Amino acid sequence: MSRKRQRQEGPGALELIEEAVHLLRLAPATVLASYYLGSLPFVLGFLYFWADMSRSADAYDRCEPAALALGGLFLWMKTWQSVFARQLKQEITGRTAVRLTVGRFLRSGVIQTVLQPSKLFLLPLAVAILLPFGWLFAFYENVTAFGAEDGADVKSVLGKAMRQAQLWQRENHVGLLLIFPAFGLMVFLNVALGMAQVPHVLKTFLGIETAFTLAGKWSVLNTTFLATCCGVAFLCLDPLLKAIYILRCFYGESLQTGEDLKVELKRFLRSVRTATMAALLVLLPLCSGRAATLAESTPPGSAPRSGISPEELDRAIEQVVNGREYTWRQPREKPPEDDAKKGFLSTFVKGMLTTLRQWAVTVVKRSAEALEWLIEKIFGRSRSMPGRDGSGTGWMTSLQLLVWILLALVACAAAIFFWRVWKRRRQTTEALSETVAPIPDLTDENVVASQLPEDEWMKLARELLGRGESRLALRAFYLASLAHLAQREMICIAKFKSNRDYEHELRRRARAQPGLQTAFAENVTVFDRVWYGMHEVTADALRLFQTNFDKIKAC
Repeated sequence: MSRKRQRQEGPGALELIEEAVHLLRLAPATVLASYYLGSLPFVLGFLYFWADMSRSADAYDRCEPAALALGGLFLWMKTWQSVFARQLKQEITGRTAVRLTVGRFLRSGVIQTVLQPSKLFLLPLAVAILLPFGWLFAFYENVTAFGAEDGADVKSVLGKAMRQAQLWQRENHVGLLLIFPAFGLMVFLNVALGMAQVPHVLKTFLGIETAFTLAGKWSVLNTTFLATCCGVAFLCLDPLLKAIYILRCFYGESLQTGEDLKVELKRFLRSVRTATMAALLVLLPLCSGRAATLAESTPPGSAPRSGISPEELDRAIEQVVNGREYTWRQPREKPPEDDAKKGFLSTFVKGMLTTLRQWAVTVVKRSAEALEWLIEKIFGRSRSMPGRDGSGTGWMTSLQLLVWILLALVACAAAIFFWRVWKRRRQTTEALSETVAPIPDLTDENVVASQLPEDEWMKLARELLGRGESRLALRAFYLASLAHLAQREMICIAKFKSNRDYEHELRRRARAQPGLQTAFAENVTVFDRVWYGMHEVTADALRLFQTNFDKIKAC
């Protein structure tokens, strides 16, 4: 998986398990010792509690103190697991391990004491409900991962654990399915089969009878035996599970800190340094042997010879030094006396004419060479051509003249073609510039005021009024007023807006102009009565509408 995809979607479950296994294999023995220093006493205490509560006659009397002691061992285990997570994270980042003091250990114990006991009650409920189990399990594992960090407290650890538990839930659930039902079951079966075979091996080779061999094949169903197998499987599997969630927390924090990129850079520099040292170790004997061989083959007091003579070397050096890229090193040549007396303008003009003359000569020369090459390709050159007496060259002169005429005709045709294209394009541009906007159909309800400017609406209204179409003329006057207000940025034209929407919008934007609001509101009332109420358009209504429109333009 690429680093970019890993940062967006999270590390895959299989990749995370593989990286956790690799991390545990490379971790020092002291790191695993810190884990088993906390977990082994709890497992032994749990097995003793299980056996004692199952068989002892004094189970009811000793239940409370034994449960209290087992709770203390549980907190002891979680504290040392937090220390284990801290040391393992230092192995991931490659930083120098900070010495664990009594104060840091006690602070980690307090954090675990506050946050971890609820795990004993909430996780069984989550298993029964099944849905929140993955989130809760990740939360408590994150509490273990963050519990022993420098400067950690209950609030900060709680916030970090909750944030990290919400990341990459799909990968989290896939990892739990791979660890518990699949890999965990296989570990438990291997432990159970191994422990069940030990008594029979002792009996077979040493003749030692035990309770298992005396009880027969059903002894494996003993609850104490099953609890012991679960405890051993837990000690084998739980460090891997802790390493997985430590890596998840590391990658989750790296989304903001970029710590994973720094670790990758350190590994890359370390590998480059190792490869460089190995290359130097390999090449150093070869270089020393080559130097010894050269020293032996060169006589004392004689300079090493090369295959280039001194004359050729001087000539090559002279050619390179006189190159164009090194002309700045040469002294500036002084112009002749007569040119020096001339002014700057005359010297500049003379230089320009000389340059243009050289360019013209070069163009003519290249054109002649191209024409000669074209004639040779078209007509070919006879090897038995007569000499310069002129008897056999007349036809060649005629052909050359014909070629020149054809080239001239082609040039004229190209010039006429480009002239006609330019003329047609100019006419098209002029026609486009004179295009008149189409007159909208005022009977269509989808007509909006932004289709024409205010002057065009007024012109259309007067034409309609002259033809006696008063209703359409009134709508054109109303659209002209909307276009005027939109030009002044009092309203914004849109198809979905109603007349009342425009009225409310104008009321918000023109609070300081009550006359403008009143005039527009009266025109909206007149237009709605005529257009939607099918009232007759009277001369008084048109006069009122025109007066209000003049007030709108004057405000």
